[in-house]
Amino acid sequence: MRKQKWINFWALGLTVACGAAQEPGSTSAGIASVGEAGEDGLTGSTDAGGVSAGGLESTGEPVECLIDDDCESGNRCTVDSRVCLPPERCVVEGDCGEGFTCSEGTCAIGGECGGFQFAIQAVPPNLLILLDRSGSMDEEVEGSSDNRWEVAVAAIERLTEAFDATIRFGLATYSSCLEGGCSAGTIVVPVAASTAASIDDFLSQTVGEGSNDGTELDDDGNVRYLCDSGADETSTGISLLGLVGEPSLRDPDRQNAILLLTDGAESEDCIDDDIDAATSAAALREQSPSVLTFAVGFAGANEDELGDIANEGGTRESYFANDAADLEDALSQIAQSVASCSFALDQTPADEAKIYVFFNRDPAGIQPDPEDGWTYDASRNAIEFVGEACDRLRDGQVADIDIVYGCNMVPIG
Repeated sequence: MRKQKWINFWALGLTVACGAAQEPGSTSAGIASVGEAGEDGLTGSTDAGGVSAGGLESTGEPVECLIDDDCESGNRCTVDSRVCLPPERCVVEGDCGEGFTCSEGTCAIGGECGGFQFAIQAVPPNLLILLDRSGSMDEEVEGSSDNRWEVAVAAIERLTEAFDATIRFGLATYSSCLEGGCSAGTIVVPVAASTAASIDDFLSQTVGEGSNDGTELDDDGNVRYLCDSGADETSTGISLLGLVGEPSLRDPDRQNAILLLTDGAESEDCIDDDIDAATSAAALREQSPSVLTFAVGFAGANEDELGDIANEGGTRESYFANDAADLEDALSQIAQSVASCSFALDQTPADEAKIYVFFNRDPAGIQPDPEDGWTYDASRNAIEFVGEACDRLRDGQVADIDIVYGCNMVPIG
């Protein structure tokens, strides 16, 4: 029996916090320093021999100490200087642990191992939403006064807004509602960064009502966007096949995927011996770079057909939603599953054997392993997490990633 997934809501909880604040999607794996370095290697105004960050009285004098309990919460008593400072700060070399140096008031990886810490940036995946606009999308949804199109639009708007910083979205609708029926879909918002507003703008101008060619306006000037031409318009296979070779889904540096959302079975007259939804999904998966296809069925969708699409499209499990809550859960689960497991490095390592990776500051580290760990892609200068390591990232189990060169130790701070 084919496995059908029923969804519980997950919120994407990954926060890669390894240093100073970065732009969305970016994280610094370096240790955060406070302000600019002064002449004594510390920040701000100081008295002679004093420090001005994190462990000072309001007068600017350093707080002297003998043990950590003498310091405010979050600070520690430095080993040699015997003043209260945040864990990553220092006055002299001896304030830092083994393998670290005191550089401009901050404990930095260095010393005999000659190491440093990479700043890393997540590589957002490409996800094209392929939305069914056939006439049946005007039917009401269980437990709602809205029809299928209106519920789908609301779910897509919430999805793209929630994941706008971590996924590069695009939107296509199918069919194109051309004369004769069975036309391929049309990309209405190309895949790019920060497209949530553009997708919302497009969808907000549509209403879930049918018209002969999907372009007629209602009394308020909105487009009656559902295709009600009388011809066969659920052209799922033709529309998927039309995306084979689509340039925006052929990015070798990113994961590329399609999220298909349909409320019905593929029209029989749109299927022939060579083209159906499952074989088209297989063609997308087999191209280079591969494009995965997620299949979401809404209300009257055909479960067997959805399962075949997911299986051939490389995602294995289809999703089915009867109501608005189910649909939002399904879309959120898919967004989580495509969340990036690839991180670009800010420096090129001379020897990849000297790269060390840590999750949640666990000194055991994550081992290089092409099946269950991480790999280094020299062509992209990126670390790719695979297997359980990637699953932990996508499941929100990892709050902190540190990628270090030269020194097999978790950074301070």
